Amino acid sequence: MTRKIFIDCGTHLGMGFSKCAEIFNIDHGWEIFGFEANPYVFDGYVKNIESEKYSVLADKNINLENKAVWISDEGIKFSLRGITQHHIDNYSNDGWSNDLATMVGEHNGVEEKEALEIPWDGGSCVTELKEQIKDTEERNKLYKWHEDIEVESIDLSKWIINNFSKEDFIVLKMDIEGAEYKIIPKMFEDGSVNYINYAFIEWHDWVMPEFKNSTGELVGRLQQANVQLGGWG
Repeated sequence: MTRKIFIDCGTHLGMGFSKCAEIFNIDHGWEIFGFEANPYVFDGYVKNIESEKYSVLADKNINLENKAVWISDEGIKFSLRGITQHHIDNYSNDGWSNDLATMVGEHNGVEEKEALEIPWDGGSCVTELKEQIKDTEERNKLYKWHEDIEVESIDLSKWIINNFSKEDFIVLKMDIEGAEYKIIPKMFEDGSVNYINYAFIEWHDWVMPEFKNSTGELVGRLQQANVQLGGWG
């Protein structure tokens, strides 16, 4: 029987998965694999699932790992980023909470003001890609960098080849702050791209302008490989 697989790279608190779950009518019959490198965000997502507050996360076969998806499994340095008071004052709330910062603060047992010191959002990324980020003045007001940490990593393309077959139905979602420009080329090199049926990718050339040309090239190659590309945002 064909396995139905959802691979969530950069889970954050589950918002991206919630969008895709509606599109594909993902239920308990799907195998869901999530990777999130930021330990604060990872803990928040686990608690979101355990809380049973969000119906889209209920009764799902979700397997989470506190790891960065990357091109090797040797571990990597990761830069944490968080929100500012300016973000709280100007953020447009969505259906996930009245105030995302308060929610994460509650997850970590702190008040809203202290939640500003938790680097849980705003573009945490693989440290070697940090210098490629060219933020606007407004975005710099919304987010601030915290410490760099060492995190475990997983060689995504190798992991796909080792765990699935080309007969499986696989949906890949990526929101990994520029690491897509390292990982997807490797997926073409080793053939793991041929395992993917659908891909939902947030391309980060809007903050990493040097990758503008790479985005168009990779989109074209994915289409040639018969990977169906879904809209994002």
